[in-house]
This record gives sequence, structure tokens and C-alpha cells, in this order.
Amino acid sequence: MWSAPKEVRQSLDNLRTELHGERAYFKNAIKQARSKSKTSTRESVEITPLSILNDSIKTMMRDFRRMEAAFLDHDEEVTDLDVEKSGRVSLRGDYGRFGLGRRITWLHTKDDFMDIQNQVTRIQARRIAYETSNTLSCIRQVEKAIEDLDNRVYALEEHFLGERLDDGKIYVKRRFPSK
Repeated sequence: MWSAPKEVRQSLDNLRTELHGERAYFKNAIKQARSKSKTSTRESVEITPLSILNDSIKTMMRDFRRMEAAFLDHDEEVTDLDVEKSGRVSLRGDYGRFGLGRRITWLHTKDDFMDIQNQVTRIQARRIAYETSNTLSCIRQVEKAIEDLDNRVYALEEHFLGERLDDGKIYVKRRFPSK
């Protein structure tokens, strides 16, 4: 109970940083996915998983701010609308003095903050899985393009240089009669 001020500062600052980092990632990822789907008809990027995770992060941020308000100086309360309009985010809270009331509040709400932390961790795992699957599909596309290019080069070698023997060496045909 006596370590509550230090715990609150560390826990809430870390959680705020992670929430804002995930929110910024999803905003950027959705913007990139929309621009890719507009510019390229060949690429179809699925935005739905990103939107669902983004909405979850928004909800968690709202819950976090509501619970955090009990520990902030009353001048420091910021609404979601203020953050969206200004575009600037403070990653450090200005917490008020910790009397007995705030220490007891921390003991009662600590589990709620840890639940949000666990939810953020699960969303980060889903995000990493999403990025990994997208990266894997891009690698497969590049691999297919390289294989296609290799086949074309092979065909051109045979056409211009001659027949390819079983051992992989090329038998060069004379195109011009010798004197």
C-alpha cells in the first residue's frame, strides 16, 4: 500500500504508452491499407481485422482514461475528443498527491488496470500474427514472380543459345555456316 504512488506512475505510464503506440500503429496501418487498395487493383488488403482491433484499442483507451481520472490532478483530465482534435498525446500523466483515499482506490482498481494490460498484450499478439501472415503472402508473391522470371530466362537461353542437354549444359548450335 505504501508503494502505491510508484506503482501507479509506472503501471499507468507504461499502459498509456502501449495504448497510444497501438492506436498510432492501427491508424497508420488502416491508412496504408486503404491507399494500397485504391492504387492497386491486383492487391486486395483486408482492412476488417485492423478496424476491429482499432475499435478495441479505442474502447480500452476510453476505459483507461475513465479509471485514470481518479489519480490525475483535476486540471489534467483530457477527453478522447481533445486528443483526436489536437493530435498530441502526453505519454506521462501528472498524478496528484497520494493520500489514503487514492491508495485505497489503487488497491481496488489495480486488477482492472491489469486486465486492460492483458487485453493490450493479446491485441499485440493478434497484430503480430496479422503482420506475419501479410509478410508471408508478400514473400510468396515475390517467390512466384522470381520463379516465373527464371522460367522465362531459361526459355530465352534455349531460344538464343541452343538446346539444353540433360546435364544442364547448353549445346550451342552454329547459326552461320563455316567457311
